[in-house]
Amino acid sequence: MTERGRRMFMTVWKKATVLLSDDMKLWIKKLFSIRQNRKMLYKEKKVIPYQKGKYPFGINLIGDISAETGLGQSMRILATALEKGNIPFIIKQKDSHGELEHDVVSWEAKISDDIKYAVNLIHIIPGTWAKDYCKLEREVLDGRYNIAYWLWELETFPEHWIPCIDTVDEIWTPSEFISNCIRKVTNKPVMTVPYAIEMDLEMEMSGMSDREEYFDREYFGLPENKFLFLTMYDFISVSERKNPEAVIKSYCQAFPQEDEMVGLIIKVNHAEEKKLEVIKNMLKNYRNVYYVTDNLTRTEVNSLIDISNVLVSLHRSEGFGLPIAEAMAMGKPVICTNWSATTEFMDDNCACPVGYQLIRLEKGIGPYEKGNYWADADIGNAATYMRRLVQDKGYYGKISKNAKERIRQQLTCGNMAAIMRNRLKEII
Repeated sequence: MTERGRRMFMTVWKKATVLLSDDMKLWIKKLFSIRQNRKMLYKEKKVIPYQKGKYPFGINLIGDISAETGLGQSMRILATALEKGNIPFIIKQKDSHGELEHDVVSWEAKISDDIKYAVNLIHIIPGTWAKDYCKLEREVLDGRYNIAYWLWELETFPEHWIPCIDTVDEIWTPSEFISNCIRKVTNKPVMTVPYAIEMDLEMEMSGMSDREEYFDREYFGLPENKFLFLTMYDFISVSERKNPEAVIKSYCQAFPQEDEMVGLIIKVNHAEEKKLEVIKNMLKNYRNVYYVTDNLTRTEVNSLIDISNVLVSLHRSEGFGLPIAEAMAMGKPVICTNWSATTEFMDDNCACPVGYQLIRLEKGIGPYEKGNYWADADIGNAATYMRRLVQDKGYYGKISKNAKERIRQQLTCGNMAAIMRNRLKEII
């Protein structure tokens, strides 16, 4: 199909789908997935199986290390753990969607098309796996032990993604929440390799000596004398899952409009004006609300977390929760839905876990299909935590100290590298 033909098809398709029921849209989506899966599996049958001993110890890390998304940050965490763990590796950069210059570290010296090591670690999301797998050259896959590093946010793995499992030898994930989800649909090895969250290491790799080099409140146009809550989300990640409306309702319940002691920062990536307008209307009577809609560098993101007093995430589900772990690593109390992967590194000794009810999706939302379940956070519980953190300095200090210590003990580069190295020794 020509580019002009593709654009015409997409225009007609968008108009036509408005008239279709959710069930019909899901059926069509699955039909297209099946077609793509057939192409993927046809290629998979031709790939030469793993040839033990043919290639040296190490990892070919495949993905987009430049992306200004959670997926890009995930790639950079993997690369950092491999580097600091002295595990030989190269990076095969897939189609780049990076939008900003990275100020953390340049990985250019590691990027190569020379696929030299025995294990491929392929960091592509399941939703685009079939398409992106078909783009990989046969020589990249032939004779290697192919591992997928996958992210997902619900307890049930989508049925139309299951054929993707046939194309790899093993699956790694950053949380037991995801691993358990995938173990339900395969007998292949599924291993949890939790992210390393080391903010001091990230500063070191970016050439910064300490957090005093972070940007201050004035840089972001924020007041110095207010207790600031921060919530962050990306419209690409499906805002319904991130659930910013719950944060706003909690804030409005916790504090009156005239309260000058507090403020709310709303950081939005890839802002969609119509959806953002809904948020602004909910807060139209509140003066101390600050919107950050620019795409930020890693140092700017870290700075924004650091100058805030509390991070609030009333997500419906998380496959890991990178911003939550990063805030805890900086000693920031986190008010967070007490469900899904974040419960693996937080409890009421080091965070403010918010109660919830599991609710059924009555219609499909993005990749999340009708009939799945996710959490609906308790607004009143979150509001109570907000007030307590403002009023009780002793409680704030305890949570802050314990949060930093929990991440420092549990989510280290050493732990992540050791898990990968030990498994590589078993494979190779």
